[in-house]
Amino acid sequence: MTGLSGYLGGRLAPAIEAAGHQLVDLGRPAGVDLLEPATVAAAVERLRPAAIIHTAAANPGRPEATMDTVNRAASGALAEAAASIGARLVHVSTDAAFDGRHAPYADDAPTHPLNEYGRTKAAGEAAVLAVHPAAVAVRTSLIYGVHDIDRSTAGFVARLRAGQRLALFADVVRQPVWVEALAANLVRLAVELVDERGTINVAGEQAIDRAAFGRRMLAYWNVDAEAWGGGIDDVRAADVSDAIPLDLRLRLDRAAALGLACPGVDEVLSGAAAGRSGS
Repeated sequence: MTGLSGYLGGRLAPAIEAAGHQLVDLGRPAGVDLLEPATVAAAVERLRPAAIIHTAAANPGRPEATMDTVNRAASGALAEAAASIGARLVHVSTDAAFDGRHAPYADDAPTHPLNEYGRTKAAGEAAVLAVHPAAVAVRTSLIYGVHDIDRSTAGFVARLRAGQRLALFADVVRQPVWVEALAANLVRLAVELVDERGTINVAGEQAIDRAAFGRRMLAYWNVDAEAWGGGIDDVRAADVSDAIPLDLRLRLDRAAALGLACPGVDEVLSGAAAGRSGS
């Protein structure tokens, strides 16, 4: 796999090992720099993995050139190396590849990104499937967990600690995905559902706006926004920028047919809270 140090990678590694498979971190421990196609090809040829799950990415906020290099060029080079030895490739893509104006998006919906992150991820998805048609590109949404705080929520907490108010988008709709469920489904796509190819939506079953989701996550982590001296304001992304996709609901037909379920936010958080209080 790639991206072991990331939030998804941290949960994917134990899921791979729990399923009885040997894991190799296709990163610097294996002598691989994903930004150097020659080292990627050499490492894949040497290791000859049966499957590769590609989670490494440059997230929003990074320079455009960095996002393009990591999300597009490196993904394409990895896919070419995987195809050369006949390795299964599961590539993690994003709902941000869509424009948010034609939801809900089907599994095979064409991409139409509005911002640089979405453009580089859409380009990476296209590059992967162009050189490795047997690969599968998983379009997913906001990733969160109940054991370790996710990057976005941690950022909210840091701002609240500093006494800043949060502005959360009440008009942006996503389908957040529980990291444990996503990791388990990626492993299944890598080692069981090996005939699946192309694009597939794997996201939470509950659509929720960013403001409501942010409040739920802060409440789960016992963060009182008002008591901490900050607070939360609901704002409209449409008033902030036209590069923010508003409605990124995904159709989950193919995932449902394959048994790749990801429960919704309220179900996950209520179950986790009940387990926490009972322990």
